[in-house]
Amino acid sequence: MPADPMKMPRKARLWLAAAAIAAVAVMAAVLVWNSRPQNEKAGLIARLSAYQAPIRTVGREEYDFFSDFVRQNRSAPTEAAALEQFAKDYINAVNAKFALGSSLGLCENYDYSAMLFRMEQENTIRQAKSANGEAVYGPVRFTPRSYFDYLESNLETDLVNYLVEHADSTMEAEAKAYYDASPALFEQLVSITYELEENGVSRLETLTSEDMRTLERADSPLAEFLYAAQPNETLEYQSPEGLPCRATLIEVLYEIPSYDDAASVVMRSWLNAQVMDSLYASVAQRAPAVFALDS
Repeated sequence: MPADPMKMPRKARLWLAAAAIAAVAVMAAVLVWNSRPQNEKAGLIARLSAYQAPIRTVGREEYDFFSDFVRQNRSAPTEAAALEQFAKDYINAVNAKFALGSSLGLCENYDYSAMLFRMEQENTIRQAKSANGEAVYGPVRFTPRSYFDYLESNLETDLVNYLVEHADSTMEAEAKAYYDASPALFEQLVSITYELEENGVSRLETLTSEDMRTLERADSPLAEFLYAAQPNETLEYQSPEGLPCRATLIEVLYEIPSYDDAASVVMRSWLNAQVMDSLYASVAQRAPAVFALDS
């Protein structure tokens, strides 16, 4: 016969009460979780793929801007109907990128007229800096095409960085499978050994990957040779100081890092190779642009 709770020791009664409260809390949490929409329970990629972006209207000026770009980048002449579809698909992909970026707080909502306005503001700032002798990184003046490329490239990088930073267990498992299938993709330079003859004096130099990045800035012809050369290949050149030099490549060592050591690199590579295009396509399909080409 079950014991009477009131006749149990006080500590035991408190423990039972706490256990009952915990059980109720767990059940409530499960009920709340199960009542959430399915896409909220899914992983990050699945949730973003299901994102319902606002539908945007594209006018003639914007359509012509993207259509010209698509036409210029076709490798062969394309019929007008096919070209129009390519242009619309491209515009929808652009919409998807900026809609995702906006939803994650990475950029402003995309608007073609606003982009042109911001470009003129940026050009004014850059030209003023150039006139004052200040450093300007990139062009002093953007064209609409180069400014859009600049925005799109930065956004693509920011989106991938966001996904790497917020990767969930499903993404990590898929990235690990991607690494396991092709570990050689992640081979890294360990060192380069070469013989340098300078002003009649020879010596052996061994440079790490970090040393090579420094050499790229200090002596780019030598760095380019060492990256591309085969063992025993020789380069005769002038050093930055104007001295005659002769470099002979001796050995290049590479290694394949473990997944744990290259996890963020692997995640970034997997996203770019297998995820991002399909993610953009999924978002674009859910909110295709409306084309008002008579306006």
